[in-house]
Amino acid sequence: QVCKDIWSSIAALFDAMASAAASSVFGATAAAAAAASTETRPRATVVALAAASGGIGGFLIWQALQSRKKPLDRAIQLLDTALRKQPKQEDACMTALEYGIQVDQWVLKLSGGTELAPAALRLAARAPQLEHCVLREEVSAKHKLDKGTRTAAARRKYKLEALLRGSGVEAHIAQRAACLVAKDVSVGDPDQQVLEDAICLTFLAQELAKFENGKDDATVVDACAKTWKQMSRAAHTLAIGLEYSPRCLGCLVEAITSVEGLGATNEPVVSPRLPANAVELLRSTWQHVPKDIFGMEFMKRATSEEPSLSDVFDCPVARPDNLAKAVQMLLDQAETELVPRLERLAHGIAALSFKFGKLRMSHMAPMKRALVRTVVAFAPGNQKAVTNKVWEAFFYAIAAVAAPHLVLSENLTGFADATAASLPTPGGGPLAGVIAAHGIGLLEMSLGIGALSAPENGPTDLMLKLTEARGWLVGCVRDDVNAYCGLLSSVYARGVGANEGQNAATAAAQETEYRRWLRRVTEVPLRVAEVITGAGVACLPYKKQIKHSLRGDWVAGVKLLRTAVEISRKNIAINTQDGGRVASDLEVRVTRLRDMDPPWEDLGDI
Repeated sequence: QVCKDIWSSIAALFDAMASAAASSVFGATAAAAAAASTETRPRATVVALAAASGGIGGFLIWQALQSRKKPLDRAIQLLDTALRKQPKQEDACMTALEYGIQVDQWVLKLSGGTELAPAALRLAARAPQLEHCVLREEVSAKHKLDKGTRTAAARRKYKLEALLRGSGVEAHIAQRAACLVAKDVSVGDPDQQVLEDAICLTFLAQELAKFENGKDDATVVDACAKTWKQMSRAAHTLAIGLEYSPRCLGCLVEAITSVEGLGATNEPVVSPRLPANAVELLRSTWQHVPKDIFGMEFMKRATSEEPSLSDVFDCPVARPDNLAKAVQMLLDQAETELVPRLERLAHGIAALSFKFGKLRMSHMAPMKRALVRTVVAFAPGNQKAVTNKVWEAFFYAIAAVAAPHLVLSENLTGFADATAASLPTPGGGPLAGVIAAHGIGLLEMSLGIGALSAPENGPTDLMLKLTEARGWLVGCVRDDVNAYCGLLSSVYARGVGANEGQNAATAAAQETEYRRWLRRVTEVPLRVAEVITGAGVACLPYKKQIKHSLRGDWVAGVKLLRTAVEISRKNIAINTQDGGRVASDLEVRVTRLRDMDPPWEDLGDI
């Protein structure tokens, strides 16, 4: 170190001599020019004095320029020197110096560049990983610390401030930088948030890939969630544009879904369990697809059918290479025991894409065809038919979770667009639930307005039951979309691999899964019809309380309920006819519903 200091002094002296020499030449030239312009030639001593004065002036100018060198640069160099002394941690992916540089780069990006980034913030960006021992070595011995009156954090903050002030940085900048590193600032401090963002982005961009090694998914998700909570929206935008492995991408999706409050907090919908041979076929056919061009091919097919998908893909996270990673991420969870995580991922993708992107339920149809056709295009000629079948099954397994959330999130226009899209759901079943919920709403409104003039005679208990029934019917919309997608998935997966001689156990498992979804797709419309009929019967004693001006609304509500029951009963009949015999308990409920006298004529006669 002594040698380095001596060499630096020598180099500075040579610089000064060079500047002085250059200035001497300038001074002598100026003196000569002055002499040439006079008739009387001056003495040589005068010329020499002029040259000497030029040299002295040059040296003084050099000193002035050196004194104006930015203290920030000197402070950063001092910090970097200290960071170089800090050994690399065994489990770290970067040295302390590399870490400080990365955080500083993110600070510059978040702040708008070198000219806009506050000096204290840049110094704080370099310093988070400076350890006590390194600071103790760097701080001059004259900075004595009273260990009895300072905490460890306070001593570290004081050491850092003393180190920065020793570089020539103004006292208030040094103090501000030390406070930022120690997080000793007011809540909501903008510079503190930028520093936190930079540290979080450094973790996601540089450290997450190594952090995930040897840790289970729950640990990685928890780390990503804590990181996401600490970041601003500006940092979120940068974070979703980073490179992630399929596993890290999945953990990040789960984490963001949880932090943003988009998790399936109600009864979570489930995805069908694909048979083992279908999962094996999915992965083998996926191996034929070039991952480097899959995303572009998929986007090209999807946007050619639905141009508005261009807006969905106009997002950093929806770039082509991430689309291939997303497929791989979902395929990795396709085994039966991993399906619960597949469900969380599918729900998270749908929820985040709807809230922060422009994904809509009507986009599911072109995306399905784009996915299946892109994969089939790369399949061997003799496997195209079975590849088409198994990827249809896979899409509907994902849609069984994603589509219900999208349907319930749509506004009226979006729901109408989704109904018109070339996908079998939402169809008659969900629409029956929708019109039934609106029919119940009209009855509630008619009874509620009438009760305003005579609250003591209001049907309070009935109103509570109708509100509860309306909630059930909205839930039935979600459940019907889930059940129908699940049934379609099990139908496509049913018999996959039969030609390869599947064993009896596999065939039995496929049949069991099919029967499970056949039951669900029959039970949902049955529940809709039961809830509606029960609500209609409960309203009969109160029809006389309806005001004359509200009779049209009451009758409209009754007709909507009657239509919803007819649709539901028809769907039940179709499912039992096409799918075969359903469970005995469902048959008993169907028979009871069929034998019940419908209340609609009496209820509408007011």
